[in-house]
Amino acid sequence: MVRSGIVLGAFAGLLACPAFAADVLVDGRPPPSGSPVYGAEPMIAADVGLGLGYFWWDDDNSRYDYETGEVWGAGRINFQIGGGGLNQELEVSGLAGFVDDSYYSYGAFSHSYWKSPAAAAGLLLGASNIAGYGALTAGAEAAVFMPSATLVGLLAHTWGDDGLPDFWTASGEGRWYWNPNTKLTGTVTYNDLNDAWMLSAGAEHRIAGTMAGIFADATYYTNDTGNGWELFAGGRLFFDKPGQTLQGHDHDVPFAAARAITF
Repeated sequence: MVRSGIVLGAFAGLLACPAFAADVLVDGRPPPSGSPVYGAEPMIAADVGLGLGYFWWDDDNSRYDYETGEVWGAGRINFQIGGGGLNQELEVSGLAGFVDDSYYSYGAFSHSYWKSPAAAAGLLLGASNIAGYGALTAGAEAAVFMPSATLVGLLAHTWGDDGLPDFWTASGEGRWYWNPNTKLTGTVTYNDLNDAWMLSAGAEHRIAGTMAGIFADATYYTNDTGNGWELFAGGRLFFDKPGQTLQGHDHDVPFAAARAITF
């Protein structure tokens, strides 16, 4: 979430595609139906999250560092469309700094995609406000689901309002599940707005048998104007079928683009 007057975007390359799914099958078949990923899916699944963070930025063009506390919130809901693998996911997210005249960003995104037990691919559309500038986004995204890991990729173009240049974004995320309710994540993001990079690592745990979970992550940002760090911690509430796991929920609601595009 690098700001310094304008948003720090993202990129890393579209990592996943449905054709790769054949490589994660066992003897030509997905894992048994008892797998936390490949069980029966609910018609509707959703989550909401809230986090507090600390952001520090070293501006190469200034003698002074910039630092602030932050608050972040997000919500997602996924609908199955018929029974043929089509899905519609809606996502909203927002972030603001605590200091006077600080940055803020918020956005709403639509993920329309097809999904099989082993892969998903579809279209991203979004509208956002980045530090006071309006923006529209369109792109493609995909995911590959493996027995203990998931790869997710995004490639998108954003058209900025007057004062915010157009930019390309690509992001790649890897999720590794230590157990069905605990995951570690790593994300590499780049965009061509100020030659910006975002490198993030995090962890999340869902309390077994409940709808609650906690998360924490650390992110390094760098672009043509400087570099900085961000630390975040918070919680999520999951709305899904009884007994669902974190890994199963991530399969039911697989995409999140707001951080890569607006933060």
